[in-house]
Amino acid sequence: MESTAHRAIAIVGVGAILPDAPNAPTFWDNVKKGRYSVTEVDPQRWDPNLYYDPDPKAPDKTYSKIGGWVRDYPWEPMKWRIAIPPRVVDGMDGGQKWAVACTREALEDYGYPNRALDADRTAVILGNAMAGEKHYLTSLRILFPECARELESAEHFAALPEQVRGDILRELHDRIGKHFPEVTEDTMPGELANCIAGRIANIFNFHGPNYVCDAACASAMAAISSAIEGLIDQHYDSVITGGIDRNMGAPSFVKFCKIGALSATGTRPYAQGADGFVMGEGAALFLMKRLADAEKNEDKIYAVIRGIGGSSDGKGKGITAPNPVGQHFAIERAWQIAGLSPGTVSYIEGHGTSTRVGDVVELQSMADVLKESQLPAHSVAIGSVKSNFGHLKSAAGAAGLLKAAFALHEKVLPPSVHCEHPNPDVDFAHSPLYVNTELKPWDVPAAGVRRAGLSAFGFGGTNFHAVLEEYIPHRLNGNGKRSVAVSNLPEKSPEIPMISHQPASASASSSATPVCKAPLRGALVIGAASEAALVERLRGVETEAAAGRAPAPSAPAEADLRAQYRLAIDYVDAADLKEKAGNALKALKLNQPAMWKALRAQGIFRGQGPAPKVAFLYPGQGSQYVNMLRPLCAVEPIVADTFAEADRVMKPLLGKPLTEFIFVDKANPAAIAQAEDDLRQTAITQPAVLATDLALTRLLAAYGISPDFTIGHSLGEYGALVAAGGLPFEDALEAVSARGREMTNFATADRGRMAAVFAPLAEIERILKQIKGYVVIANINSEHQAVIGGATEPVTQAMQAFQNAGYEVSALSVSHAFHTSIVASASEPLRRVLQRLHLAAPCLPVVANTNGEFYPTAADAVPKMLDILAEQVAAPVQFVKGLRTLYEAGARVFVEVGPKKALQGFAED
Repeated sequence: MESTAHRAIAIVGVGAILPDAPNAPTFWDNVKKGRYSVTEVDPQRWDPNLYYDPDPKAPDKTYSKIGGWVRDYPWEPMKWRIAIPPRVVDGMDGGQKWAVACTREALEDYGYPNRALDADRTAVILGNAMAGEKHYLTSLRILFPECARELESAEHFAALPEQVRGDILRELHDRIGKHFPEVTEDTMPGELANCIAGRIANIFNFHGPNYVCDAACASAMAAISSAIEGLIDQHYDSVITGGIDRNMGAPSFVKFCKIGALSATGTRPYAQGADGFVMGEGAALFLMKRLADAEKNEDKIYAVIRGIGGSSDGKGKGITAPNPVGQHFAIERAWQIAGLSPGTVSYIEGHGTSTRVGDVVELQSMADVLKESQLPAHSVAIGSVKSNFGHLKSAAGAAGLLKAAFALHEKVLPPSVHCEHPNPDVDFAHSPLYVNTELKPWDVPAAGVRRAGLSAFGFGGTNFHAVLEEYIPHRLNGNGKRSVAVSNLPEKSPEIPMISHQPASASASSSATPVCKAPLRGALVIGAASEAALVERLRGVETEAAAGRAPAPSAPAEADLRAQYRLAIDYVDAADLKEKAGNALKALKLNQPAMWKALRAQGIFRGQGPAPKVAFLYPGQGSQYVNMLRPLCAVEPIVADTFAEADRVMKPLLGKPLTEFIFVDKANPAAIAQAEDDLRQTAITQPAVLATDLALTRLLAAYGISPDFTIGHSLGEYGALVAAGGLPFEDALEAVSARGREMTNFATADRGRMAAVFAPLAEIERILKQIKGYVVIANINSEHQAVIGGATEPVTQAMQAFQNAGYEVSALSVSHAFHTSIVASASEPLRRVLQRLHLAAPCLPVVANTNGEFYPTAADAVPKMLDILAEQVAAPVQFVKGLRTLYEAGARVFVEVGPKKALQGFAED
């Protein structure tokens, strides 16, 4: 069963050269302290007396002379044992030197060369725009003849004696030659942008692809996005990526000032008085690997990147004006790609350029995306590293990523400086966003995982947004392999994404080695080629447990899962494991099937031979209860994320988040009573049960347990369809909400009644024939239990008749007689809702309630699926026939996936 976990990427090494920060740790220390690193230009860089004029209208002048300058950085190739000839170094732009130094730092941070890294499978993909400054200087040297020609054409110069004119030209040429760099065979490779990546690959002998991405101020994010896709697609196993920008020469200042983009006073993102951006420079590079590989190698992991989304602004006010439409697309797509709800974010490292228009547009775009999640005001912190040292242009996204990664790693919210008074054009009072201006602990959010968003928007209308989360060891097991299973799967298996906007897609078969999530407590799984060998292993376990030693919770080994003889034991501690191992040894010795059945209740299970086919059973209405799955929400982010997604979908339909109906204070009797009443309302019950079903399905998938078949009981059929890839979760929530609404909203004089009858099916049929009026079998659950439904008076008479015959009868607390003709009028409105949703042929076999047979899977499946689901509302549930269909298809393990035990007994029977 596929999730987006295989897309998770680990940051395993960092390196940086930034204003007032010659390395990454110094940068992070500066951020935490709120250091401001914006100063006036050093005349040795460019002379403000030549280029500065406070008048914005002054031709060919800059009205700003402040920036975030790199004044000191390490460059010791001999000490680093990097063989670069001095003449080559002379031809290199400063940006290339920064790239080499940052790569060395990132590799050293990772532990290379002591820690293994396959150079043949390492790529270099960097973000850069306009190369560096050196090519401007060498071009000026080369263009001297143009200047000389214009000088010679000047009237007053031509009036000078020929000898004087010649001396002046020679002197000028000499001075130009001394002032600007010499042009040699090393000049072009030292200046070209693409050679920044090539230089790294050359020096460190990397044989993966190397190239540079130019997306203006989003260049670094574009490069990181491309780098991540290459990792996911297995084009290489590690990558150096990030951004470098060393382009703060006078020409850049003058040209940006002619747009009116620069500030002459300072950088203050999201604050009152923001009047333009301040240019900065620097480099931030990262060593990244697939999370599964990083965990396998026990690498240090700063943070995990879950997804990056990109977009273009399209048509707008102008090619340089920010467009909220494009930004909204990028942010929304990033969270979709990550498979996560944006409502789980708790920090955003924004683009925050400190421009009057740009900041407002950005904050509005973010708020629009978060609006559906209905987050409380001031619940999501936002900041921008540009508040510390300005806008690094093509390296801006890399600097933001470095800040966000450190914040997640140390679990603190960093301050954004110079925002004492927030921008008055932004409605912060009613926004979930707030500018965080102090260093403080990053508390664990309701979703259970600290998550951050990261934005970078480029000149020319290109936008990127990334989703990051803290690294929690083994939380995303299954990463790197799209299928995890304990038995053979069919050729395709469904995807159950955290956010479903498209029909579920198929994944690869289960030939890949499973990588499963570690259990929260002891779960021993051992296997052997023979029963004698299994007994020997179990005795060893018992001996160790008797000495007080129990295995740490870990995912089962593939060899044990595939062994001919297998044993599984759920245990709390060593003492519990000793007792259960002893019981299992006795059962193995006696070899009595009844004993193994009794041990199942203790959490002791035995398996033999090929792994049997697995069917997931999804219960319907009646299995719900107050605070269902609340303990799991607290410890399993997968479960918390699923409920957060359900909240986002259901709040507009219910008026408040779904979880507010389910989760209440267990010490408050009034709240419990209200919740119990709410959960009897069909329009609330059905999405609540579905969300619970899917949360458990996703959790089981993380532990390596996925179905070969699915079946649902009544409402549970929608859970079965989602698990089988026939309906996206978001659409299923809308469908069951409409299903519940239509079944309860229609007007009828008699809503009917339902009751469970515990009697042989033949007896139930015989007695019902004696009752006058409308009463039918609504649910055929097992050979010895069924649910009857119909008009109130006939059902009441039937209940009395069963009791008179000596059979147990239990009235059901339902609003209507479901699966009877009483609710038939709900079928057509439900069909209309289903027609606009994304139904698709299931990827796994799903049993239909209406006939107990498998859903169609051919190209014309969807119209037939609509018929089945519309009819299902008022048709009897053929659950017994469905179980037989599964058994005949080879299912031998039936796993109930729902709030509590409701269907297990039917399958057992």
